[in-house]
Amino acid sequence: MANALSDEEAGRQILGVFMRNKTPANGILRRNNFFDVRDSDFQRGINSAVANKWITLHVRDRYRYILTDVGYAACWPVKAQAQAKT
Repeated sequence: MANALSDEEAGRQILGVFMRNKTPANGILRRNNFFDVRDSDFQRGINSAVANKWITLHVRDRYRYILTDVGYAACWPVKAQAQAKT
């Protein structure tokens, strides 16, 4: 069995997708941008990111996710951590 990610790690994985797509603050990504996130981690990651105010859900389209200013600021540690692993 693979190691299960914590909710915080799943949320950071969602932020990593925003960074890989070079999304600016208040930028929008659709659900199909998150295919590299495992299905079991995706909803927990979205819920964690919303709870931490990193992203918001689009009002009319449930498949759109909006990166907030707080989320944009939180993305930089994710980018630094990814570069440290390589």
